[in-house]
Amino acid sequence: MNKQIISAIARKDLKATFSSKKIWVPMIILPLLLCIIFPTIFAYIGIHTGLIGDSSKDLEKPINDLIRSFPNEHIRNTLAALPNLGYQSVYFFLNFMMIPFFLLVAIINSMVTASNSFAGEKERNTLETLLFAPISVSELFLGKVIASLIPSLLISFAAFIVSAIIVNFITYPYFKEILFLNSTWLILMLWVIPALVIFNIILNVLVSARVKSFQEAQQFGGLLVLPVVGLLISQVSGLFFLSPFILLIIGAALLIANGLLLNVITKFNQRNTLFESQIH
Repeated sequence: MNKQIISAIARKDLKATFSSKKIWVPMIILPLLLCIIFPTIFAYIGIHTGLIGDSSKDLEKPINDLIRSFPNEHIRNTLAALPNLGYQSVYFFLNFMMIPFFLLVAIINSMVTASNSFAGEKERNTLETLLFAPISVSELFLGKVIASLIPSLLISFAAFIVSAIIVNFITYPYFKEILFLNSTWLILMLWVIPALVIFNIILNVLVSARVKSFQEAQQFGGLLVLPVVGLLISQVSGLFFLSPFILLIIGAALLIANGLLLNVITKFNQRNTLFESQIH
């Protein structure tokens, strides 16, 4: 493969992504709301005003039941030792309920950039030029995958760092513990999310090459949000918790799936197929 060609395709797509407000604005707003503003408000209210947990006695029994049934002994003891339901709610939310939010942001942002790859070329009537250029289909796909991967990962990592700084500034005087810097979160951010983003991008690039518009590609890619919603519900109900071991397995499974998808792309997306999808 020609690295210069791949780099040129990636730079072209990155320029197209950040020149379109309908693409980059939602990519910034979503993590800002879900990963920074929301946990900041939740942490501040729960710790400083006691409105979370203490104001509703209805939450006391289910929260205590959840603490007693929690599989990790260290977390179980830490939660039980906290002075009130407000502290317990904040600690549990920031350590476990925030995980699906970061997964959701990674999926949606990578879906937006990847859906714009081939579908965006078709809408701008520029795909024919790429197909007639002296480049291979593999180089074309790899360049587009890289162009989607870079902003998705950068935004996810930036949201994580900013959120960790702000949240720990609020909570450290009370918990005496630095949140987000444990094995669960580090495996999530450095292992699972990169693998998930690559999987989502490859799948969406594959779909984007088959459909005719950016909206169609996004509609299909939105199906990947459903497992994260299920994960969020399971975390709330206490049915399932993401341990470091489970996260390692998920990341490994995603890497295997990435290899299989790359193989599918090289076999089923030939130049003539892409050209037919452009003119029909």
